[in-house]
Amino acid sequence: MKNFLLFIFLFIFEIAFAQNQREQKILVKVGDKEISVAEFLQRSELTIRPGNFKGKNTTLNNLISEKILALEAEKNIRLMQNLVLHRGLKGIKEQLMRDKLYDEEAFNNVELDTSEIKNAFRLSIREYELEFYTINNKEMIRQIETIIDSVPELTNDLFKELKTITGKKPVHNVKYFDPEDEIIHEALYTNLLDTGTVVGPVKISNSDYIFMKVLKWVDYPILSGVDQQERWNKVKEKMHLAKANKLWRSYILNVMKGKKIEFDKGTFKFLSEISFEYFIKNNQSDSLNLRISEIPLREEEINSSAPFFTIDGKVWSVEDFKKELMSHPLVFRTKDINKNNYNEQFKLAIVDMIRDHYLTGEAYKKSLDKSEEINKTVQMWNDSYLAAELKKDVIDSALEKGIINIDDNSGMLRYWESYLTGLQDKYSDSIWINFNELNKTSLTNIDFFAMRPGVPYPVPVPSFPMLISSENLDYVKQGKQN
Repeated sequence: MKNFLLFIFLFIFEIAFAQNQREQKILVKVGDKEISVAEFLQRSELTIRPGNFKGKNTTLNNLISEKILALEAEKNIRLMQNLVLHRGLKGIKEQLMRDKLYDEEAFNNVELDTSEIKNAFRLSIREYELEFYTINNKEMIRQIETIIDSVPELTNDLFKELKTITGKKPVHNVKYFDPEDEIIHEALYTNLLDTGTVVGPVKISNSDYIFMKVLKWVDYPILSGVDQQERWNKVKEKMHLAKANKLWRSYILNVMKGKKIEFDKGTFKFLSEISFEYFIKNNQSDSLNLRISEIPLREEEINSSAPFFTIDGKVWSVEDFKKELMSHPLVFRTKDINKNNYNEQFKLAIVDMIRDHYLTGEAYKKSLDKSEEINKTVQMWNDSYLAAELKKDVIDSALEKGIINIDDNSGMLRYWESYLTGLQDKYSDSIWINFNELNKTSLTNIDFFAMRPGVPYPVPVPSFPMLISSENLDYVKQGKQN
């Protein structure tokens, strides 16, 4: 039996390894640019493609065209000197470096004990019904903690009072795999909790506090062997991530040890007020990122050299702050932003930006900017940016010269596709496709959009280029056919 299980494990490992190796293979070369199988799949499956762009050849045609446009754009000095482009690429690269730093300092260092997994597996079948309150009043939190510590018998009266204050009794069901704040998850799923157990107040990541009481619980045992194995793997994965995040928080605390940020009150008040107006005017309700670098600040309003904050013996001016934001937009910890809490959330976003600044410094010390994987991803974004800018340049120039009319969509499309097919012919001798790999690769027709909240650059891959609706690859002169 053990030999059989070992065989199955090795078989699965070999399949996974082979798949990874295949995805690293080069599918297309366009001059000195490459498209791996992995990039082809990511650009196809992690973005939205309209129906007439879902065919495999059409998809590849667009990605090849993007590389062609990037090559052509690299001859344009003005496009290559685009400061916004370079700042954006710098921000993406440094975010990838921090991700790699997380892997090296936290994720790859996790060790799990089988007994821990067994305990968590037992806890994972429990579902809680909770009475819970979210509180952001520090004085109220102190009063609650005093009552719990000094006169715990008044805890039930405390919940009644909170219900009276809020006008309702909020009830929330929690399962082990719910995407709750890690701190809440740890509070509920470290030990089995009985009815009536009070949890908190627990400080969560957005600086609020959660105060909870278990109203009832239900266990849902897993009977099937297959389901048990699947549950075991999911529990193990969740535990691994939780432990990695703990190691990461410890690493961050060590990096930031002794570094205290002190704001200039006048500058902070001015920037907070003007950025709030900008945020309300320009951001959709689901947006958490803010580029204050885009806000025009007149010298008569505030001097760009005015000090904004001091940290680790260094004074950051308003200009220093704006330059940092060009590659690292502020990321708010919550979507629930209003005039009453904006100052606090603005401050927390700046603190997070400064934390990332120092983590990026640690990543540079480890030479993570030399990572081949990171630089390939940055190159993918670079090519996407350049292609989009060149297309805009070509269309704008044709409009300005009167060659096309902005109200004539079909005429604009014909002009653009004629321009692009001309470039395809121009570069045809320098394009190579591995048709063997292309034939092995299949795409789904399911629309999927990947997004990672809580970081300056939440979209993992550039949007699909949608440059040409044709599936014709006949212009390609080189390749390996079956």
